Amino acid sequence: MSTLLSDLRVIDLTDDFGEAAGRVLADLGAEVIKVEPPSGCASRHRGASDTDGTAFHWRAWGRGKRSVVLDLQTADGIDALHRLLASADILLETATSAERTAWGINVDDVADAYPRLVHVSITPFGVTGPLADAPATDMTLSAAGGFLNHQGDRDRPPLPIGFPETANHGAVQAAADAITAIYERERSSLGQHLDTSMQAAVVGTLLWTASYAAVDRNPTFSGDDRADGPSDRGGEVVPGVRNPVVEPCADGFVVMTFVLGAQGNAAFAAAIRWLEDEGVLDEDLCGRDWEPWIDEMKAGELPVEMGARAMRAVLDFLKTKTKAEIHARSVTDKLLIAPANNVKDLLADPQLLARDFWVDVDGLPLPGPFAVLSETPIVYEGGAPVLGADQMLLESIPEPVSPAPVAIHTEPRSGVFAGLKVADLTWMAAGPLITRELANHGATVVHAETMTRVDTMRWLPPYFGDQFTPETGLPAANANQSKLGLACNFAKPEARAVIDRLIDWADVVVENFRPGMAARHGFGWEQVHARNPRAVMLSTSMRGQTGPEATMIGFGLQGGAMAGYVDVTGWP
Repeated sequence: MSTLLSDLRVIDLTDDFGEAAGRVLADLGAEVIKVEPPSGCASRHRGASDTDGTAFHWRAWGRGKRSVVLDLQTADGIDALHRLLASADILLETATSAERTAWGINVDDVADAYPRLVHVSITPFGVTGPLADAPATDMTLSAAGGFLNHQGDRDRPPLPIGFPETANHGAVQAAADAITAIYERERSSLGQHLDTSMQAAVVGTLLWTASYAAVDRNPTFSGDDRADGPSDRGGEVVPGVRNPVVEPCADGFVVMTFVLGAQGNAAFAAAIRWLEDEGVLDEDLCGRDWEPWIDEMKAGELPVEMGARAMRAVLDFLKTKTKAEIHARSVTDKLLIAPANNVKDLLADPQLLARDFWVDVDGLPLPGPFAVLSETPIVYEGGAPVLGADQMLLESIPEPVSPAPVAIHTEPRSGVFAGLKVADLTWMAAGPLITRELANHGATVVHAETMTRVDTMRWLPPYFGDQFTPETGLPAANANQSKLGLACNFAKPEARAVIDRLIDWADVVVENFRPGMAARHGFGWEQVHARNPRAVMLSTSMRGQTGPEATMIGFGLQGGAMAGYVDVTGWP
């Protein structure tokens, strides 16, 4: 079966900080050769183990790789490493500068010896600068990248995620960087060195809050003055009305978004209707349109006391319902409420089960494909290898020879995606951030927005000049760097004709609407493929395009809760 990277060989010299990079490339079909010391790589010895002594951590992150043992303290081991590099397309390493020198893999040495090799250094702070070889832990990386200060209570220290996770952001970024460089190599015939900083990758996860750097202040609750902020993480809807974020329910916790433009207003109104349906809402709160409740309180048309009472009623009601009951209603009624899932919840999740997400690997259920690819699916053919399982590879690799001549290109190497045309039909963070990376690498990206409902991201603070308009929101500007903009009403035939022309022009089409909406507007996969069979299309959504809960709406908060992050983050 064809896979995306089946013709690539990757040499994986990473420690457990960079393990995820090789796993992603292996998932996509590359041959990933893990080079390990005689005692085994660090991931083999991390955390709890199976009955046979294999660490579960290694079972997860070593899946799909091959294992070769080399003693890089010896000349023979280093010689064998370089024979592997001569046959490779990508080198992944998390080495210190001293180790790179000792192993003969300094940046210039690799470029001279293996001009077609993509060399990826994954380090805490990058390979240059005053912190180039500074030590780091997962927690210090979280702190240095600005993530840690966004979590915890106002009266206690910042709170890390319950399990090491931060370094994985850098490792997965490195995998994406490597694939990007391989794409560029098809044009230039040359490899290059990629300097992936884990700290920088963490900054990239801050999304809209990173925009506060442009106005030289911290978002509420995330600075050193967090104790002076509101008592609730979400602050207040208006003075006197709580804005809840994480709240208890009958058997755990749920997260919710009731303040986020039109989507938040609709979610709160839907929650109120649920209380009405069950006959537990105060009579004077029944029978009114709650969608404009925030504007009405600000205008004095709705007493703040009534708004506060309605919010308390919703939160008290949720305490009587289980996570499953709340989730079922949220899927059908778009409540923007999601359960804080634990591992047992995830294993029984009906959406994950319907999409065959869990796969059996050596008798253990492990997470399956991170994406569904129509023509080159991710297939798992084996688990993590035993130490040295593929030692015979060393016998089939020829001795290093002088590098083959590389084609000489007179034109300068331009942006990786120069000439690539992208129809960007996305909104609200996840989609625009994907296409931003294509644009920043040289692609021509046309971002089309519907003006019938302004992208919620345009209303997120902070604002240029502290002026609150759709044009001054810094998060929207940040997410749409380097793009061209197009505004139209997707519902009008004239606008549909413009979108059709955009699709005809594009090499890549990206959308992140709730499944079904793109098709209703004329740019679902079947419609795009019929118009432009050569186009690659990416659809990204909360729960995927198929399954019983495909149409659930949500944002990062809901996704993090359902994926298990919220459950493992908190005080004992």
